[in-house]
Amino acid sequence: MDEDDVLDLGCEVLPWVSTQLILIGKQTRDNAYGTLGCELFVLSQQIPAISQTALVRQRLLKIFEIIDKACSTSRNVADRFRALGRIEDYKKSTSNIGQTVIRETQESLTHFVRHSPEYNALLRLISDGFTVDETEPLYTEEYQDDSDIGYSGYLNQILYTQLQTYAECGCPTVHLESTRLRLSTDNQIGDDDVSFELAFKAKLFPPTSTSSFVPWKASIVKVSRQTNVQKNKKVGFASTYGDLLSSKRNSSLLSRRLRRLERGEFCKLIDNCLGKPVQFCIQSNVLQVIESPDPKSSRGIFPIEGRSLGQWLKQIPHLSNKGKSHLAYTIAKSVWQYYSSAWMMAPWTHGSIQLLTEKTGLADIGKPHPYLTANMARAVVTSTDRYNADNLMHQYPYILALGVLLIEIAIKQPLTSEECPHPFSETAINDYYTWAWTTAHRSNLKDMVHPMYEEAVNNCLNPELFGGDSIQQYGYTEQITARQNVLYDKVVSPLKRLFEAFQNNLGIPGAPTAKTLNTVAHHVIPETSNASQFPHKADFTVAIFCALPLEANAVSALFDERFEDIGLYRNSPGDSNTYTLGRMGRHNTALVHLPGMGKSVAAQASSSIRSTYPNIKLALVVGICGGVPYKKGNKEILLGDIVVSDGIIQHDFGRRIPGAFLPKASVADGLGRPIVNIRGFLSKLKTTLEQQHVSNKMTEYMGAMNEKPGNNTGRYPGVEQDKLYEPSYQHKHRGSTTCISCADSTNTMICGEVFDLSCHELRCGEENLVKRMRLQAALTQGDPPSPAIHLGLIASGDTVMKSGQDRDLISERHNVIAFEMEGAGVWESLPCLVVKGVCDYADSHKNKVWQPYAAATGAACMKALLDRWPF
Repeated sequence: MDEDDVLDLGCEVLPWVSTQLILIGKQTRDNAYGTLGCELFVLSQQIPAISQTALVRQRLLKIFEIIDKACSTSRNVADRFRALGRIEDYKKSTSNIGQTVIRETQESLTHFVRHSPEYNALLRLISDGFTVDETEPLYTEEYQDDSDIGYSGYLNQILYTQLQTYAECGCPTVHLESTRLRLSTDNQIGDDDVSFELAFKAKLFPPTSTSSFVPWKASIVKVSRQTNVQKNKKVGFASTYGDLLSSKRNSSLLSRRLRRLERGEFCKLIDNCLGKPVQFCIQSNVLQVIESPDPKSSRGIFPIEGRSLGQWLKQIPHLSNKGKSHLAYTIAKSVWQYYSSAWMMAPWTHGSIQLLTEKTGLADIGKPHPYLTANMARAVVTSTDRYNADNLMHQYPYILALGVLLIEIAIKQPLTSEECPHPFSETAINDYYTWAWTTAHRSNLKDMVHPMYEEAVNNCLNPELFGGDSIQQYGYTEQITARQNVLYDKVVSPLKRLFEAFQNNLGIPGAPTAKTLNTVAHHVIPETSNASQFPHKADFTVAIFCALPLEANAVSALFDERFEDIGLYRNSPGDSNTYTLGRMGRHNTALVHLPGMGKSVAAQASSSIRSTYPNIKLALVVGICGGVPYKKGNKEILLGDIVVSDGIIQHDFGRRIPGAFLPKASVADGLGRPIVNIRGFLSKLKTTLEQQHVSNKMTEYMGAMNEKPGNNTGRYPGVEQDKLYEPSYQHKHRGSTTCISCADSTNTMICGEVFDLSCHELRCGEENLVKRMRLQAALTQGDPPSPAIHLGLIASGDTVMKSGQDRDLISERHNVIAFEMEGAGVWESLPCLVVKGVCDYADSHKNKVWQPYAAATGAACMKALLDRWPF
């Protein structure tokens, strides 16, 4: 086994060995096991950051070698690292072999700690190899990212483990049974420390009095990496006030104020310091008390029992939206921070959260301060972040429980035992989900609080966000981390933006008002602006799908306003689409840049867009297409005209038999009718007055596009460029040519080379052109023909139509007016309209001359239609 393999093996096994040592320590009440277990746990979190230098790697190898011996009943040198390998193979197994590995490993660790001289050597090796140099400042470089997402989750695990290991006492009060952890909106990572604040139940004097709470503050110091030297993360509990643990403190001050906490002293300190702050520091995995604590660190908790969140919501006379946002963000952020940790052995409910009465806190009703109630005296059980029964409507209890809490806060009414009579569990989770879903939609949280609040709740109630294929591909531990990341992005982040808007007294404005087209704006959200001033994901109701860059360019030019903020508009997990976001008139619109052409690409994009933008009500497939020269009644379709779908068929859906293609008999039925609101909209669009309105706006928008600098590619190519050849007249080599395929008059096949050549280069005969009445009228009048709008059935498929004869055959059979390639993919997923400019006649003479103009007319018509779209 080479060095890298040993390091990888050690990283995998170390947390498991740490857990076994801590369990043995709790069972035997011997701190020696807990000390080594905590040291190994802290080391396991540091290995990825510190294992870069050769010296550190050698020390790690030596540590892993000793741990391997400690876990092995064999002392054979040839069995080197066999014990760690065996643990790696069976640590997650529930079989008899897995249980045997646990038993034998615990027996070996017990012997090692009690009898091996290498126990103290191992502790010294860890301490000497990875401790901070106390003569140097803790911080030598500033944090580059102090955002919430940088929170180091393993710190709260250390806090819990250290308290259980070293703060046990035998007094009647049993302080750890009534621990209160303050939930806070403060950033957990700053320039100096990460802080935890707790309150423990204490015995009031005289003894006949009731119990009270004594606050104490815990700070975990995070040490940054120094130049050329890897420093470890050192854990401490102390006040953040003054310079005690700041970057400018010196080690002598710290050493004078720290005193080892003797066994049994913890309860005496809590009882004797009622109403005063008690400050601790954990150094080298030993709980120490800080002498002469800073009195300013006390929050002044009144010595009375607090109220549960459920009681508080029922009793408080009024809770403003500012107060709701503050409370919701506080709890949501805390659920994210402590997700699936020892602090969350069961889903948090309104009974788990308590409002302690603070002398300086609850006077401000808009800013309540919740505490988590925790019974730390009981054994740590394995938390379950996912239920596995097949009949569950929601499988993630911690996330659903958060959604329930958010709803309760919004409606200021807790869930009652009559509505859900059983405690939150796998057997009752469907009842809680039904209540949450029904209450959230009945209460209209969008208007009751704000759309961002409603989105956070809806995301909590959407189990697909937390268990899709993009998450299930990982192992169990990685899945928990992935769900935690989604929780931050989909729930914590919108609540944070809402909280900050109220916090800064900025107000919560709605969507920006519409601007006139002649001042088309490109608005990029500055980093310092408040996100609530801009539409949220739930506010986007229109999606536009474009397969070609020239199609997307034409659409982008018509945005009245654009929104660009990667942090605000990040895609949901599983959504691989690329978007340009903006406003068109009064519609917040998501432009989807398809990675290619065809219905399968469009289908994939349309099926995933709602995971990021859940309220899309209209999908528009916009771009260019091939037109049928004559539709029913011999009405002409010219290049540059626009076709709008009132139905879609898949023209290449059928059976290929020898010598023929047989379309499915049901293809004439298309892919179904548009939904009722689209059908009504199209019915109105067929009226003369409505078409005149749309045509006028199209002209306005085309002019606006052409006036923009560098955007003259959408100009009309000229009447002489609009050429329609007879259907049987093929685009091929003519005259003296070496092309055998094109020269054979009996062969209907032509060579592929001709499609890269123009009609002029191939000398296609002008005598085979078909006269067009509208073009003749335009030549007579001296003006180009105005683009006309044609409504009808559109043929969609993955086959490019380049045959005039096949075009006319399908058109006659199914009465289609155009051919395109993406509409069928979007039609089945979203309420859809296809709006495309005609760039060729779907025959062998097609070329790219008309594509820019057709893309511009299609985009202009799309925007004109959006102006009239009433929903």
